[in-house]
Amino acid sequence: MKKVLFVLSFLLFPIFTYAADITEWLSISGSATTVYQWLNKAQGNVENKDRGSAVIDFNVSLKPTENDEFFVRASFAKGSGFRREGDYPFTLKPNADDLFVDLQNINGHSRDHLQELWYSHKFPIQKDMSIKLTAGIIDSTAFIDDNAYAADELHQFMNEALVHNPLANLPSYDAGVAAEFEAGGFHLRLVGMRSKNENENMDVKNYNWIGAQIGYKVESSLGEGNYRLYAYTTNKKFENWDADAYKALRGIGVSFDQQLIKDTLGAFLRAGWQDDSARVVDYNRMISFGLNLNGSVWGRKDDEVGVGYAYLKSPSKNEKLNHSQVFESYVKFKLFAYKFLSSDITLDYQYIQDKTRQEGTKAGHIYGVRFNINF
Repeated sequence: MKKVLFVLSFLLFPIFTYAADITEWLSISGSATTVYQWLNKAQGNVENKDRGSAVIDFNVSLKPTENDEFFVRASFAKGSGFRREGDYPFTLKPNADDLFVDLQNINGHSRDHLQELWYSHKFPIQKDMSIKLTAGIIDSTAFIDDNAYAADELHQFMNEALVHNPLANLPSYDAGVAAEFEAGGFHLRLVGMRSKNENENMDVKNYNWIGAQIGYKVESSLGEGNYRLYAYTTNKKFENWDADAYKALRGIGVSFDQQLIKDTLGAFLRAGWQDDSARVVDYNRMISFGLNLNGSVWGRKDDEVGVGYAYLKSPSKNEKLNHSQVFESYVKFKLFAYKFLSSDITLDYQYIQDKTRQEGTKAGHIYGVRFNINF
């Protein structure tokens, strides 16, 4: 792995950074991300510790025509951050990026590093109206639960509770199809995927996930706003609480983002509900919200500040966990931008709290630094 990372970062990376758009129909993009986080105890059975990770992402897009695209995404990582530790005290991950542990035998398949491999075709109907079909190895988060201020773990919030709604059980990097209909500011998206159950003790491993989202984009004097409603279900492939029958996972959610001061200040809101009849779910209700401030306020439009809060409630059937809450704030500074190459650094702070039913409350402060090189 060290040899692979060395070759990719020091040989391939400099070449691509100055040739991101190879031709009109071929482009290569990506990023190199290094994260270092350290945990300080605030309450309960929490040990002070620190962990780091480094990830290189590559995206290749081939567009032979205006309406056709072939896309490949692969990632290479060193280190798994706090996820390599069996004694990490909290339920929610403080770094939602795909790290080493996520990129080996992805979703139980004999496939490493390759995350996405798909083809899409767009069918124009009339001006501002089209249908787009995508098939291959896809990521459902590209279609469901998107958000302008809280959906990018590489450049915005890092905690998984503020990147996407954990209750949506959004599958990634598995075979699937997606259909998108757009008409002006309105969109309808349908996604179907086949993934693998994480419970190794179950006889049934594979399950189907189906999700749908409707959304509307609003332009007003405040600026742009996006309002989305989605729902999902699986087939009956998950154990119930008594492990004597199989149930389906299902839920609904909303994801809103709205500019409050055009191109300067924005806000987001998420809320979700998950049926708790299947599987020993960690949470069945959640809400998160926050603000995003653009650096144009202090004369640096590429800087930004984000503040967010998430509350996740566990079902009464869960004998271990009562609820969790996360507060996160970050400030991101643009270091430089030259041709196709740019870099930024993010200073991040998280307060994570789990209230358990047996051990009381556990809480900790997580301080982090994230360094990105993007092309």
